[in-house]
Amino acid sequence: MISRLFNLLWRYIDIICFLAALGFIVWGCFLISQIAGLFSIGVSLILVGLGTELIASQSK
Repeated sequence: MISRLFNLLWRYIDIICFLAALGFIVWGCFLISQIAGLFSIGVSLILVGLGTELIASQSK
């Protein structure tokens, strides 16, 4: 069971790291200013949307 969980985590580790990096970038931008934070949320949502569309198009 542990090895199955590890294999599942290993398969999605890139996505987890990408989302964590976006979260920390947004947090850092909010520490700079609220306007920069809101702008970074928009950019990160665009990147996540493009990534999900790319993944969805490859699975067809």
